[in-house]
Amino acid sequence: MFCGETSVFIAYGIKKYIYAQKAKLHPYEPKYLMSPGKAKAGEKQLKINASPLLLAIPATCDFLGSTLMFIALTMVDASVYQMMRGIITVITALLSMIFLKKKQYRHHWTGIFCIIAGVAEVGYVAIYYAAQESSEGTDSGDNVAFGIILLLISQLFAGSMFVVEEYFIGDYYLDPMKVVGTEGMWGVAYYLLLLPFMQMIQCTGDSGLSKLCNFGYLENSSYAFAQMANNGAIIWFTVGMMLSIAAFNVCGITTTKIASAAQRSTIDTSRTLIIWIMSCLLGLETFHYESIFGFIFLVFGTLLYNEILILPVLGFDKYTKVALAARSKDGKA
Repeated sequence: MFCGETSVFIAYGIKKYIYAQKAKLHPYEPKYLMSPGKAKAGEKQLKINASPLLLAIPATCDFLGSTLMFIALTMVDASVYQMMRGIITVITALLSMIFLKKKQYRHHWTGIFCIIAGVAEVGYVAIYYAAQESSEGTDSGDNVAFGIILLLISQLFAGSMFVVEEYFIGDYYLDPMKVVGTEGMWGVAYYLLLLPFMQMIQCTGDSGLSKLCNFGYLENSSYAFAQMANNGAIIWFTVGMMLSIAAFNVCGITTTKIASAAQRSTIDTSRTLIIWIMSCLLGLETFHYESIFGFIFLVFGTLLYNEILILPVLGFDKYTKVALAARSKDGKA
């Protein structure tokens, strides 16, 4: 994952090169005298040169959250993994209230409660059916419950990353590609530092975290390389995953730039549905109709919180960004 994020530096370099070539071809045009980022920073009176060490702070949250999420993914179905991640909206909102002093309005709180209800329902269904399998002689029930707990903890770190980014680098105008690449670089550095220690941790058994063990150790990099040597498909899957992560980040950044962050979150919600459908069609998981209700609550809450869906009843439309901006404009007039 972090190698994929680091590879976004390639796209960033290509972007810088293209702009430099345009500046050479049009040396006297004002719009090419400085990069779009510097021009935008000047308009908003923001700083542009942030230390890479500053980005190490949110990168640490990303590292911890992503590590726990990938461990949890080995214990739960892909659709459950994706839907449980919806709780990040709730965590980010609560942390923003505490540390950024942001106010949440009626439609925000309603969206938060709907998301909590949806996540709780999906988690309950997953644990219930896993417990049914456990009664048949497997330990999947405990594994699923533990995986869901890890997912919830991981979202605390993921939500913290968003809040920390806004808190520490909110006064900077940084190219999103540079931010993704730098945080990926820090993630790679963290793993290079910790992998040797992970390979010293002994573990036994076949449940919980012990399921991740290879030949009695939590991490076994030599065994991973041996698997790649014996099965070339693993190499292609690894490269494909890196390219997918890089493309996902670049497309996400482009979507936010062209459209908005709220629309990006809406598109991200549709990803959950695609993963769920494909996992069931490919036979990777069993479809449980009860999860549909949790999914509906989750989507409704996310759309309501991000103001994609605005309800013109009970005052839900009085404190949206558009409504507040309109009142502010009328007050100045």
